[in-house]
Amino acid sequence: MRRSSRDLLVEILRILHSAGFALYEVDSDYCLQIVAKKGDTKLLIKTTINVDNEKKETTEDLSSLAITFSASPLIIGSRAQRGKIEDGTLYERFNVHVVNLNTFREAVLHCRFPVAFSRRGGLYFKIDGATLKRLRMERGMSLGEFAAKIGVSRKAVYEYENSQMGATLNTVLRMEEVLNAGVTMDIDIFKWSYKKELPDKSPAGAVAKQLHYKLKKIGCKAIGFSYAPIDVHAKNIGVSFLTDEENLDYDTLDRKVENATKIGKLLGVNPVLITGSFGGGNLDIISIPIDEIRKAETLKDLERILNIDLTGHCTN
Repeated sequence: MRRSSRDLLVEILRILHSAGFALYEVDSDYCLQIVAKKGDTKLLIKTTINVDNEKKETTEDLSSLAITFSASPLIIGSRAQRGKIEDGTLYERFNVHVVNLNTFREAVLHCRFPVAFSRRGGLYFKIDGATLKRLRMERGMSLGEFAAKIGVSRKAVYEYENSQMGATLNTVLRMEEVLNAGVTMDIDIFKWSYKKELPDKSPAGAVAKQLHYKLKKIGCKAIGFSYAPIDVHAKNIGVSFLTDEENLDYDTLDRKVENATKIGKLLGVNPVLITGSFGGGNLDIISIPIDEIRKAETLKDLERILNIDLTGHCTN
């Protein structure tokens, strides 16, 4: 029987709960659905049946959030255009790790990670470069001699030994036959780093755009979001902002605040609401009018307005 999106989400929550993660399920249509934390591991998870439905813009916001909170983003799905998401294999969607439910379950509950990853051209295996080099040298083979035995270039062996390139299954089998030992290693799906420059995006709302512009002008590294529970994050001062936009009714703003504050509590960040059309006085969050932020000409001004100590975080 085909699994529904809700079934997938519920099972992921159950797995995380069984493993002792603190959880928050995001209840709005953002770039993520689950925030999970256990010890130093912080996960930002999006679930989907068809991974190809995840757009570049939302996935970039997921990556930006992960960098913001020193977390690992993860998309969990069942299939893609090229076929189903296979067990024990790591995929990518716009630089974010993608796995299926079984692979996720094995990683979370049993610390069993994939050894293969999918790229254009097929499946590849992660090589334990240090082990490969040690085994080759113990057997007295030069780079060139070993390359000739396994049918690849000398440069390819060098890259394998420096963990710069994955190997096909046939190459792995030839390596292990020649060396009479295993040379692959697991891929920790929870270890992630962004491989490109983060896009310098402006947030979606009018108030958020004003805030983003002002923060950058006075020296903050401001990251804008369009599909996230927060609208702007000033990374080098560690403050997240959400904004009250003119088109938001009270109930929508209330849900937005609830998502931001509960995620912030889980990840150790206190968000600030920047208000435009609505005062925000009845909401359980620090709120500051955008007019006050506009008055800031220096980081000292911002420190006073936010009532926080920015010493050592930013330079003007």
